[in-house]
Amino acid sequence: MNARVSFLFGRAIPLGVFGFLVAIQAELAIAGIQHASIQHAAGTLIDRGEAMYLLNRVLTLAFFGFLLLIYMVRSRAIASDHNLIAITAAMTGSFILYALWLFPGGPSSSDLLLLAASDMLLACGMVWAIYSLTYLGRRFSIVPEARGLVTSGPYRFARHPIYLGEIAAGLGLVLPTILTVHLAVFAVFLGAQLVRTFYEERVLRRAFPEYAAYASRTRRLIPFVL
Repeated sequence: MNARVSFLFGRAIPLGVFGFLVAIQAELAIAGIQHASIQHAAGTLIDRGEAMYLLNRVLTLAFFGFLLLIYMVRSRAIASDHNLIAITAAMTGSFILYALWLFPGGPSSSDLLLLAASDMLLACGMVWAIYSLTYLGRRFSIVPEARGLVTSGPYRFARHPIYLGEIAAGLGLVLPTILTVHLAVFAVFLGAQLVRTFYEERVLRRAFPEYAAYASRTRRLIPFVL
């Protein structure tokens, strides 16, 4: 794939999308904080649902803000794989869940336990993804590229901990409408995440001979399981 297309999908589009998502999440977070402040001033307690919504907006804002910053200052790639399948899987896995509003999902569940599970998966998934991102740092990329090998922190337990966090958060996102077309969207997202790990690991094996030994002792996505 030529340099112009690689720049488009490897840098320009992600920067634009991350910037847009930061702006949207910042607006939602500010609105939530203002609403909570008004309630507090009126002596009204914030209920669990509102508190978790605000927490998840702040976490999501932090995640995309971190990604935007990384893309601005990240180091140069030493190896890459920009074939069409790899790029398609990377873009799909990164962004398809944020287009759920394009897919009518029907009414959301009103079951309190299901909604609580949704909130917890979202929060825990985002916290884990952000924590993992702090270790990957400037080595991060959406399309398969190698900028360095990280095996410490959460990478001791899974080779792709950021994706694990995103999958947990994604499941939390669709859980209230899981028995609708949103299940199919989540399945596409999950499949894309798995496909992109194959291409990323192929690049890392080529760039770092020690990656094979690391992969042999570390699970792909779920610590101690898968």
